[in-house]
Amino acid sequence: MITTPASALYWVLAALFASLVVGSIARFIALRNAEQALRSKRLASLRTWWLLAIAVSASLLAGRPGICLLLATASCIGWFEITRMLSPRPADSVAINAGYALIVINYLLILLGSLEFFVVFLPLASLLVLAVLLLIQDESQGYIRSAGGMLWGIMFLGYGVSHAAALLLLPSSAQGPLGAVGWFLFLVILTEADDIFQAIIGRMFGSHKKHAIAPIISPNKTWEGFFGGMIVIVILAPLIAPWLTNLGQQAGPLSIAQPLQAWVAPMLAAILISLAGFFGDINMSAIKRDAGIKDSSKLLPGMGGVIDRIDSLSMTAPVFVYFLIWWFE
Repeated sequence: MITTPASALYWVLAALFASLVVGSIARFIALRNAEQALRSKRLASLRTWWLLAIAVSASLLAGRPGICLLLATASCIGWFEITRMLSPRPADSVAINAGYALIVINYLLILLGSLEFFVVFLPLASLLVLAVLLLIQDESQGYIRSAGGMLWGIMFLGYGVSHAAALLLLPSSAQGPLGAVGWFLFLVILTEADDIFQAIIGRMFGSHKKHAIAPIISPNKTWEGFFGGMIVIVILAPLIAPWLTNLGQQAGPLSIAQPLQAWVAPMLAAILISLAGFFGDINMSAIKRDAGIKDSSKLLPGMGGVIDRIDSLSMTAPVFVYFLIWWFE
């Protein structure tokens, strides 16, 4: 299953690291006169970005096995974090441990190329297995919170995130200058760019918080940041799509001229990714606020936990997969 990566992938990764170098320099300059606490947090976040970039690059070079391993690790850590947030009962331990096994099997199905089984396995298996393992503990106090919270968590952090790996199994993703990994990279770049620019533009133009979208769930999310992030990736998508994918280069379901499709398809994907990413983000924000915590853990310095990094991907990945199925098939 391990294949030699396309030579163009090395150039793309070089460009990404060059961008990271430029961003690092810009951050150092911007933090010259910042308060020590803010400076420490931003620099810790920058170091984490470098580590994540190295991890993602290594997984891309390894192809489908590397991406499955990366995302399976992220999903399992996310499962650990969310089950801790649920304040688990002693009776929940067996079901929690089974959740790790279900997540691993889910990724093994992707690794083996079984898209048909992947689609149905985790939704059905988690519904049945987790419920049965909770019921046989014969404990009714807190049952609905545990059962509902676990199912909610495994569907987003296991099933939702794993669609980013399942993306590699689509017939459409086999095409393009980088093959399947190009589509994965396209999704990740747009998802993370949307997150980053929502935060940057929100701080620049929405610091007054008068235009907060969900002031109780996520008071830092403003309309300025939301539309700013969307505009950035809508512009970015058609620029990077030809380097990573062939999105828009083939006839799609919309009756528009071929030259326009090269712009419309990536821009439409970007709009959907921005919308899905926003709801993925505030979905996890609502869970954390309900649990009374700010970050899911302290595993990623300057960022929080793994959930804080993959929350948007939990919705952007399935939305992008089914967008491609609609567009190409």
